[in-house]
Amino acid sequence: MKALLFAMKWDLIRQQRYYIIAAAVFVTMVYVAIFQFLPIGQQTAIIITLIFNDPTSLGLLFIGSVYLFEKSENTLQAMAVTPMTGGHYLLSKTITLTGLATVSSLVMAFAAVGLKFQPFYFISGIALSASLFTLLGFILVTRCKSFNEYIGKMALVMLPAAFPFLQLFGLIDTVWIYVIPVQAGIVLLEAAFTTASIGDIVYGYSYLLLANAATFIWALKAYRRVISG
Repeated sequence: MKALLFAMKWDLIRQQRYYIIAAAVFVTMVYVAIFQFLPIGQQTAIIITLIFNDPTSLGLLFIGSVYLFEKSENTLQAMAVTPMTGGHYLLSKTITLTGLATVSSLVMAFAAVGLKFQPFYFISGIALSASLFTLLGFILVTRCKSFNEYIGKMALVMLPAAFPFLQLFGLIDTVWIYVIPVQAGIVLLEAAFTTASIGDIVYGYSYLLLANAATFIWALKAYRRVISG
């Protein structure tokens, strides 16, 4: 536990040094400003879309930035001779970036609807989604040589992730959308802002927990590949 807390402390310091926290604050304020212009009423789908895009984008974009910064500073090579495990490395980054995304999303939710949402469904849905996309981002970026290459691969991930939002707005209607993990996160946010069936809530938590576990194992293999050279 001490090793993990130490890693998290230094990750937060590096995130501040790399202006990642400042960027997150700026993006959050932009979204807060947007919410001030949304009409009061039937806007739940828009709120869910805007808020959900924040943690997924933060998770994907910032883990890529952190990794490439560390790679350029030879931090990763140095880790090969330290007692820090791959699990601590991944958990530290996932927890700190997920925490940042969750706080950002909470600020946005307060700006959009005040206290008119269920915090348990909201926080857990955002956190599980943000952690999943952070881990996916790490897997992607370990196979990239530049940030531009990483942006290209991010686009490939975000394309299928957009389909559940089409269903949210009633543009498509298919059960296959439930195969995409983004749908699980949307279900939990719907439960936070409106209502959702018990079956949907069970699906949302089960799918996101399983997806996070599987992606963590995959990310750990990617970390070991990088460290071993």
